[in-house]
Amino acid sequence: MKRELRLRFKFLLLASAISLLLLPMQSCGNGNSWQKEQGMIWNTVWHATYKGPSGAMAVAMDSLKSVESSVSAFDDSSLITQINRSEKGPVDGHLINVYEMSRKINRMSGGLFDPTLSPLIKAWGFGKEHTPTADTARIETILTYVGIDKTRIENDTLYKSSPEMAFNFSAIAKGYGVDVAAQTLIDVGCSDLMMEIGGEVVCRGFNPDGKKWRILIETPDEEYLKEVFKNDKKPSFSERLIVELSDEGLATSGNYRNYHSDSGQTFGHTISPITGRPAQTDILSASVIASTCMEADALATACMAMGSADAMQMLDEAGYAGAFILYSGEVMINRKMKEHLAQ
Repeated sequence: MKRELRLRFKFLLLASAISLLLLPMQSCGNGNSWQKEQGMIWNTVWHATYKGPSGAMAVAMDSLKSVESSVSAFDDSSLITQINRSEKGPVDGHLINVYEMSRKINRMSGGLFDPTLSPLIKAWGFGKEHTPTADTARIETILTYVGIDKTRIENDTLYKSSPEMAFNFSAIAKGYGVDVAAQTLIDVGCSDLMMEIGGEVVCRGFNPDGKKWRILIETPDEEYLKEVFKNDKKPSFSERLIVELSDEGLATSGNYRNYHSDSGQTFGHTISPITGRPAQTDILSASVIASTCMEADALATACMAMGSADAMQMLDEAGYAGAFILYSGEVMINRKMKEHLAQ
């Protein structure tokens, strides 16, 4: 699934590492104990710290298989892959959840978040086994069959206006997967937990010290900065930020983990559904806190395509916590995010 970009203040990737390093495992008096586990899934690393039975994580991993078989564009037998090959197809609960949230964020962002970008993602060389082949005429043609508003779910069937349309839920599916895994842990008897997949984080309850979970927001990849700024002066960043979470999801989006360079120009994987081209904004990375990681994941991607002024206005009006790292080195943090900063 989506290879995320944790820029400047990579609000995530070390999320689990920080939580796990700072918080000692303690036994509980109710028969459960604190567990700490990690592994690989969807070509990335996952970490979990939770209070519950030792076998709970195996059940959570099984739940992620059902997510993959529903919404993964990289699974040749998934429901969404089958729909991409035709004009319509059946949906399940996972696909409905991801589709409906995508429509919500599409409306909030003025259409700049859109999961029907798959043909454009391939045209620009992102995704599985694709190389850039985009040209102006081809992009204009592809744009005619991009737009989630040209699709609908009716009677448990997802319909597309043309067979050329194709979905790629990578900008929301990983966050949704973290939500599903975390809820599965709760359902099998876990109480407090921190679940992270490739930087997308869900925190429930409290850490082993009885306090809110503390998650690090980290600075971006040095290699990417060298590629982008070349001989120009690279921006200097502020001190690292740590946010405190409980019963919330956190996601970060950026371009430094998935980008191409061509004729001296670097362009990232965030594609604008308006222009059909890689979005060029002032945001190096965007981090969002929401009640679910699925929502935070989609919003962070939308912010990357919108630019800092419009994106922060969207988050402020809807009541989300947001923080952006700009190419200038400036860090933009709204009031809701400041309420999450560790003192």
